[in-house]
Amino acid sequence: MQTPSVLRRELLAAGLISLAVPGLHAQSAPALDAAILPLATQEAPLVLDTLKKLTSFDSGTGQAVGMDGVASTIEAMSKELGGVTERLTPANGIVGPNLKITFKGTGKKKLLLIAHMDTVYPAGTAATRPFRIDGNKAIAPGIADDKGGIAVFLHVMKILKARGYTDYAQITMLFNSDEERGSIGSRDTIRRLASEHDAVLSGEGTGDQEVIVMGTAGAGRTQVKVAATRLTLADRPIEEMADVILRTKDTPSQVQNTRMNWTIARAETPDLMDKLPAADLQFASLEFQITGKASHAGVNPHLGVNAVVEMAHLVARVSALLDAQAGTEAQGADSKILRQWRRAGGGLVGNIIPDRANAALEIAAPKSLDLKVLEAKLIATATQAQVQGALITATATAGRTIKTDGLPDATATADVRVADMPTFEQLSKHTRALFDKKKFSSSRLDVQDGIGFPPFVPNEQGKQMAQLAKTIYTQLGGQLDFIPRTYGATDAAWAAQSGKPVIENMGLPGGNYHSDQEEYILIDRIPRRLAMVAEMIRLVGN
Repeated sequence: MQTPSVLRRELLAAGLISLAVPGLHAQSAPALDAAILPLATQEAPLVLDTLKKLTSFDSGTGQAVGMDGVASTIEAMSKELGGVTERLTPANGIVGPNLKITFKGTGKKKLLLIAHMDTVYPAGTAATRPFRIDGNKAIAPGIADDKGGIAVFLHVMKILKARGYTDYAQITMLFNSDEERGSIGSRDTIRRLASEHDAVLSGEGTGDQEVIVMGTAGAGRTQVKVAATRLTLADRPIEEMADVILRTKDTPSQVQNTRMNWTIARAETPDLMDKLPAADLQFASLEFQITGKASHAGVNPHLGVNAVVEMAHLVARVSALLDAQAGTEAQGADSKILRQWRRAGGGLVGNIIPDRANAALEIAAPKSLDLKVLEAKLIATATQAQVQGALITATATAGRTIKTDGLPDATATADVRVADMPTFEQLSKHTRALFDKKKFSSSRLDVQDGIGFPPFVPNEQGKQMAQLAKTIYTQLGGQLDFIPRTYGATDAAWAAQSGKPVIENMGLPGGNYHSDQEEYILIDRIPRRLAMVAEMIRLVGN
């Protein structure tokens, strides 16, 4: 790992940062307002109160009731601070409002502060994983990504109001409702408002080791739909889907500057055993449940345990065992052991490493076979996880007991991150070549891929703002480093398309993004972060 001093020299050499901040009224050691940090320290417990309120609502993208609760809470706080609130209807049918809050000042500069209200968690998460404090951590779903950014901006305005600071023309806050799905309903609003302001501060959080990212990846998805050209027991859409996942899982090591993580799988097949001669056969149903660990698919996939990938391994190894059984013929009604995967899937949201998956299998065998022995072998094989940390449970039931909706295809979706668009073209070419290596000749694959979030790189003034933030933070007693690029994707990318300077990571330090059990912020960092953002507004805005 590079030391901060080495990284700083490399960034200077590459032109990613500059020592001066012309036009932003900054210098190597800007004069700070000595009263701000004490006020920020007093405000920290109230920030926790705000975070407890905000995280008490389920506000996953598309959850209208919870999003309204978050927006109403923000509106009430904003009005107490003198802000004018306005709900903007998102484009493209996105559920939940975008919230615009305006503060008028007496100066010349206009600043835009952006953060997002939506999270990645399903309905019911807020009730089952309520806000809690464990030592120096405040833990709750969405607390770091990105309700922490919202809380910072609101309480910074309270601090600035207490200091009587109005030396700005306008401060606008925009809190949108669909960042986790690519901001398809708010990207145009972000670009438009950014173009109308002099600078943009983005409230995404940062890790335990506090940084400002000098660029983010482009984010998108690859989706593969597997269908059978006909519908018989010889056709294996679920097994093909599993093989698609397995033959591409090492892609990031094969195409530089990329990440590709399978996050969603959905597959069901209609009953194809109902016409088999039941008098001559015995049937069994096996169900498998896989437990992994959730994490952010772009920022920290290595912290997760991918249950969907383990599901693919399970389907492959159980199928291989059945193929290897003595006397087994994998195809045809006269085979000694027939199989049909009826269901397989996992994952809920495209940018989370999935922590749950499942699969269900039906087998038919001649009555002369000891089916219990075969079931035991299948379960022993199935429960030998190949993804480290995955846990698998299995049950076997006599007869055909698996119920599905009977969808005759299988779909897998991967979260994709790339450094730039030429890299995406390389990735797409590489994966499509792998998809073409079908395991079953009867499979038909439909592939769709693309980038929804563009890469973000700050312009020269944005780099100067980053240097200013680092200087301020050092004076406040903290350490702030620069990272050339992360594989996250944020609304900073849309704001930067306006050509205006944008700085990222003005939210709270924390971690375990997109983990419903472990997402947290660090309590002791709150005062210094509030003070830094307040000083940024004061110095950039005048």
